[in-house]
Order: sequence, then structure tokens, then C-alpha cells
Amino acid sequence: MRYSRKFLGAIAQRAVRRMALLSASMTGLSLASLAIANPQTPNAPNQPQIIAQNNGICSFINANSVNVRSAPNTQSQVVTTLNRGDGVRAVRRSGNWVQISGRVTSPPGTLPEVVQPLRGWVQNTFINGCSEDQFDRWRR
Repeated sequence: MRYSRKFLGAIAQRAVRRMALLSASMTGLSLASLAIANPQTPNAPNQPQIIAQNNGICSFINANSVNVRSAPNTQSQVVTTLNRGDGVRAVRRSGNWVQISGRVTSPPGTLPEVVQPLRGWVQNTFINGCSEDQFDRWRR
């Protein structure tokens, strides 16, 4: 299923607002400093969660049931599945694949933002950058 640029743009605008709030709240803090979040976060009760980890580019998934794979090919193991609107941190592109370093697990607008470590790869047609100037970053 394909989504219109207008629809995807609306999702990107929400993510940009969330990132702007996060940036404003972090003024004066080192982005390299990490803190462990509340361990009772329901999304991953036994996995460490990081507050405001900035080791990737703000991006989001633009389709449902997108496989995150262990390597950049369709034959590799599926690590997890993400859905439209899920926020992620993307690190780099290799061919038609984008490497993911984390998944945003906090609700939109929640500060500080919580990023759960997630290592894997998604096809570049299923991911967009959060800001207008980064929207098509993973397809260029």
C-alpha cells in the first residue's frame, strides 16, 4: 500500500516537533551522556532503554509490517517487525538498505525521549527522515 506525500509529510512534521522539543530540553547537556530509563516501560520490560540517545538520524517507518533484518538482504533473519509511524534512529545506507540503531519507545511528545537499542536493516522504501530536508534521505 502506498501513502501520499501529504500523509507522510504530516507524520514527518509530528516527528520534527518532537525532536525540536527534545533538542530544547537538552540545551547544555552532552549528547554522549546516556541515562537508563524507567525499567517498567511496557514495550520492553527486560531490555535496557536509553533516554535521548542521539546516535542516528531521526527517521520513521512508512508502512505496516516492515521487517527489520539482521543483514542488508531479504534472506537474513527477521529481528523484529515495525509499523507505520514507528520512530527509529537510522545510521547509514548500504545500497537499498538502511541500518537502524534504535527505536523510539516513548509516546509522542514525551520528554525526555526514550530510545530502545535495535540493530538491524530495513529496505529504504519503508523509511523516511523526520524533517523536510531529510524526508527522502534514504532513497537518494
